[in-house]
Amino acid sequence: MRKAMRIPARRYARVTASDLSGGMNSFTDGRVLPFARGEAAFNVTVASGALKSGYGVAATTVPSARHKVFCYKVFDETDNKAKYYYIAHDAITGNVWGGGGAPDEWREIAGVHFACTPVGTNYRLYGEDVFLLCGEEGMAVIDARLHAVTVAAAPCITSLAMHNERMFVTIGGRKNAVWFSDDLDPTNWNPELDEGGFIELEGESGRLNRAVAFGGYVYVFRDYGISRLSAYGAQSDFSVTNLFVSSGKIFADTVAVCGDRILFLAADGLYSFDGLSTVRIARHLDGLIVPNDGATACYSGGVYWLAAAREKQGDNELLVAIDPRAKVTSVGKGVRVQTFSPLMREEGETLWVCSPAQELLGEVRLGADYYGEPLKKTWRSGFGDLGAPDRRKLITDVFLDTAHDCTVCVRTERSKRTFVFRGKREVQRKRVHLAGTKVQLEITAAGDMDIARPTLRYTVLS
Repeated sequence: MRKAMRIPARRYARVTASDLSGGMNSFTDGRVLPFARGEAAFNVTVASGALKSGYGVAATTVPSARHKVFCYKVFDETDNKAKYYYIAHDAITGNVWGGGGAPDEWREIAGVHFACTPVGTNYRLYGEDVFLLCGEEGMAVIDARLHAVTVAAAPCITSLAMHNERMFVTIGGRKNAVWFSDDLDPTNWNPELDEGGFIELEGESGRLNRAVAFGGYVYVFRDYGISRLSAYGAQSDFSVTNLFVSSGKIFADTVAVCGDRILFLAADGLYSFDGLSTVRIARHLDGLIVPNDGATACYSGGVYWLAAAREKQGDNELLVAIDPRAKVTSVGKGVRVQTFSPLMREEGETLWVCSPAQELLGEVRLGADYYGEPLKKTWRSGFGDLGAPDRRKLITDVFLDTAHDCTVCVRTERSKRTFVFRGKREVQRKRVHLAGTKVQLEITAAGDMDIARPTLRYTVLS
């Protein structure tokens, strides 16, 4: 009697994205990415290792014409605490408004007008907390009563840095000189040896676009380089050192001091600068961000915020949030930002933005929509072969732990299947039964997202 032939049981394996904090990599070919490293991760945050709703923009009550808002800090000696006022520039009229932020607290500040967006800083002048607002028309000194005194003798200021009780500025026109004010008096720009003055910086690095105070020096960001100005003691002791030459243009509006480093965007990508040397960062975004003159950035709440485009002549449609220390990145897609306004309130920091075609300014919030419109959340793995490039696999199941409704698409080079998962606080399974050599997993959601450990179960066929 012949014995029955025993067919060996199939062996099954699982591939799990157990930690998604690596975020997305739009630069590396998706065929070589690890399963847990997405080739796309939009409108989600990954800092916890799970996929959660990313940053959106909620409308404030402030008209968007007041596109740039500054925080004016005044110490109230009676109440023994700091109070915060807002100073806003109106992009349509050029006038300047001040107030506490609520709709009924704004009023126009008489005698102040800037045709283009000004720059500003807090300063204690003659024992009084004032706000110095500067632009092509000179300078306006604004006090806590929201009264202003103009300083027409100030130069045409395009950026400023306070260092050693002087104001150092870049100027319009030829943009070949750094001007500085008198010691202890940023309203005095008289070019004399014991008052104000200027330093011309010629050379191949191009125009002087941004002055930044950092680490005890003034750094000047030029079209194609960075210069350091040492400015202590008498003017005759000031000195300049050229530190960095870039092969691509540096976009001045993206320069931001982020604690112990400066981050900025150049034509060839993002950089971190420690005061002596630069290093490329966030290379995984090189295939996504297209640098252009509309890019802008700021530092707020321990995060470097960058608004950038996806096309050379395109408008900003990406909101990139980078934690400089943890190196965790989140990318918002469809979040259009023209200007940032980092602000302080008694309850802490907040970030306002001006967005095109919106009637009100917005506030960046975790988990928010974009002015009431839902943002599509997406995470997509690479299109990999699960470590066996010459073997065909059968994807049998997909497992997901999701707190909210989402859609999952499992794709091979042959076909794809789509499933809807309902939000539950338990792991769910869907049967797939899809064959192929390579596989990709995509998760999308129109509403909130809170997903952990997406897993595929498979067996090797041949």
